[in-house]
Amino acid sequence: MSFSMAPFEVASASLAEPAKVHFVRLMPGIATRHSDTIDIFFRVNGRPALVAISCATLSELDAKESRHFTDQQLVDIAGQWLHRTLAAGYDATVAELFLGGADFRSMAKELGYY
Repeated sequence: MSFSMAPFEVASASLAEPAKVHFVRLMPGIATRHSDTIDIFFRVNGRPALVAISCATLSELDAKESRHFTDQQLVDIAGQWLHRTLAAGYDATVAELFLGGADFRSMAKELGYY
């Protein structure tokens, strides 16, 4: 299966220059980091950035509402979350960005996936 995201730029108060963001890959964090997440990796001005989507949130949406998300939708949602976080002035290359619960639902609704 193939999925991607077009590179984008966003002004960030925490960075000296506009953040140039490139999607790298998506992979389960369960095996690699022993976390209950789906990890979406990006590069921000060449530095690694990680958006970790909660598997518990995805499981809850599946069980209670029969909501399923494709890998492409997860990449889009993570990209939108990263964009918003950078624009708010947070340096996303310092630590992983966790995305779950109400924030995940909000991003999914904003993109029309929910």
